[in-house]
Amino acid sequence: MGWASAGAIFDPVAKAMVELGAPDEMKIRVLGDLIGALQDGDWDTEDESLGEFQDDAAIVEAFRRHGVIRHCAGESGDGDWCELERGHAGDHADDRGKCWAADA
Repeated sequence: MGWASAGAIFDPVAKAMVELGAPDEMKIRVLGDLIGALQDGDWDTEDESLGEFQDDAAIVEAFRRHGVIRHCAGESGDGDWCELERGHAGDHADDRGKCWAADA
């Protein structure tokens, strides 16, 4: 069973860290620990929280270190996720080593 309400825990903590100007390393460490704990509780809406903070490189990194990545703008159309973030240049690659051209 998934835990759809975990974003109600993560989002206010992340927002407070952003508003207080926490250093990137602190955001990565603290939010990374929180992400790990929430994932242990079967957090299944983590991509929604990632989307909320997608413009904060440190928060994106905290998620990335716990296996949560953003969809690429050039998604291949066959349901694969791209390891690379939105707005990147060059080819796309999924977590299984499949690559495809950015204009695919």
